[in-house]
Amino acid sequence: MQAPSVITYLFFGLFAISTAACSNNPTSPRDLLLTRDDFPTEVVIETIKQPGATNNDEPAVQVELKTPGFTILESLVLFETSELALAILAGINQDHAAIGIVSDSIEGFDKNSGIRVDHLDGEQASTFFFVEGRALVKITVKGDIRIASIWEIARRAREKVEG
Repeated sequence: MQAPSVITYLFFGLFAISTAACSNNPTSPRDLLLTRDDFPTEVVIETIKQPGATNNDEPAVQVELKTPGFTILESLVLFETSELALAILAGINQDHAAIGIVSDSIEGFDKNSGIRVDHLDGEQASTFFFVEGRALVKITVKGDIRIASIWEIARRAREKVEG
């Protein structure tokens, strides 16, 4: 499964490029990530990954939300324009198409990558990219969860980005 690794490297490489383009933006991508407060009926342990630095020393952030039944990993890149975010998503969709993943338009998610199902740390994981405004969001959910629940998590993430 070489293609998923390429997609991951592509996403984080593009994160470095994108943060340079939006370094003067007053909205921090970290403020747009899901938090435990977005899941009031769940017992959630929230871990903000240590901010990393890209090749150009721009900050990079992710969040991990753990519940007893599943784990959510979210990454968000805030681009200078929505066109740039859509161009990156188009590249991800091209990579996905090469491995047979089709992007279907789902209500509220016309600009998405489709759901890639594979294994992460020995558990089934589903990964989904979408664009909302200038943000490219990557959601990975692993553990005991249904596809319908992934869409619900993505909706919560989209609402957070919308403000």
